[in-house]
Amino acid sequence: MIFVLALLLPAASASAHGRPPLIGQVAFHPEDPDFVVARATWGLVLTEDGGESWRWICAAVMGTDPTREDPVIRVMPDGAILAGNFSGIWRSVEGRCGFEQPDPAVADVFVIDLDTRPSEPATVFALLTSGVNADELFRSDDMGRTWAQVSVLADEVLMERVRLAPSDPERVYLSGAIPRDPVTMERRAFFYRSDDGGVTFTETELPLLDGERNAHLFAVDPTDPDRALLRMTRRATDGRAERLLLTEDGGETFEAVLEAFELSGAAFSPDGARVWATARTTDGLYRSDDGGRTFAQLTEGNFSCVGHDGVSLWMCVDELRDDYAMARTETGDAIDRVLVFDQIRELPDCPMCTEVNYVCREWFPDLVYDLQLDGGTASFDGGVTGAPRDAAVPLSCVDGGEPVTPPGEGCSCRAVGRGASPWAALALLFSMVGLRGGRRRRSASCLRACDP
Repeated sequence: MIFVLALLLPAASASAHGRPPLIGQVAFHPEDPDFVVARATWGLVLTEDGGESWRWICAAVMGTDPTREDPVIRVMPDGAILAGNFSGIWRSVEGRCGFEQPDPAVADVFVIDLDTRPSEPATVFALLTSGVNADELFRSDDMGRTWAQVSVLADEVLMERVRLAPSDPERVYLSGAIPRDPVTMERRAFFYRSDDGGVTFTETELPLLDGERNAHLFAVDPTDPDRALLRMTRRATDGRAERLLLTEDGGETFEAVLEAFELSGAAFSPDGARVWATARTTDGLYRSDDGGRTFAQLTEGNFSCVGHDGVSLWMCVDELRDDYAMARTETGDAIDRVLVFDQIRELPDCPMCTEVNYVCREWFPDLVYDLQLDGGTASFDGGVTGAPRDAAVPLSCVDGGEPVTPPGEGCSCRAVGRGASPWAALALLFSMVGLRGGRRRRSASCLRACDP
């Protein structure tokens, strides 16, 4: 207990920070090829000019604690960003100058995954869990503004991925695992297929090799709904290569097509003929020219994610190892660097007292420290990157010459993630230690301590 308190209570001159800076997911505007959003360990970075310049948005404005959360993101046709995290689904407001939760049906839940299909860019599927009851599948047909439940999933299986088949509006895939079967006391992994838009599913069990833990569905062929790739995961400390499996019959049978250490993603070309796969640890980038049946290594490297925008392949890179943070290529033979952390300097152009402009400015010293901008010499007052944070946010800002109460102010305490007291953080920790079949119970809305 004393050790836990020591971790949560602020120190007088704290210097510990969160996770090493890394880009972990990339999402594309369905109609504007120049608009790309990437999720980082401190928030979001985005470009509106195809990678020539980049701006950043802090994690705090979307209810995210970057010390422990990696929200899943998607971009809507109107340019809004959806972010799913421990407290539900958030949607950026006009101009992306703040985030809101427009539908309480998908608030105060843990968002496991989100997915869209290019033919229906306004439709989003969400995989949700309370952490206690069976996981649920939700759907939005208005770009994430309102949501409706599609189905309640198998109670004992902890779902991990949802993917939609681009060429079939009724085909939905899921993957997940039972951490410990109550009868056999062994871990079991599953692949699910739906042909009615996610209402019902057909289950296929995936035999696990020694040390394999879960099935993470990566991608579905854009032209053939029966073809999909998934990763059989291992612990990072396992020391053995992971398998990439291909199904060509909608999940009835699977074949191992690649083995690499810490597989991080796969992406099909628009015609499905070419496939790329990436690995986090040294194994780098692979390409298949026969639809994913065989792969050849193109380059070594540390690639934490991959995505295809319809023209180019984008990859997340570990800048601490490879000196750049994102790359782009058309074939994989020649790779162009499109982002280094030193480019991330400016916020989106927002009015002064909007959340992004007001709240995120207070986080810039943390960003400078984490990314070592200017050698990390900008003013830094300690604290943990993310929440809670030592630095206090001013109680008012000036917009047009008049003092204005900024967003989130007006009560005696704040939500965890925006300067919460350490005692709120401690309550949050205890609320999350319960287990349901191996999954932590995620707190609802990060224990918001007051109503702004």
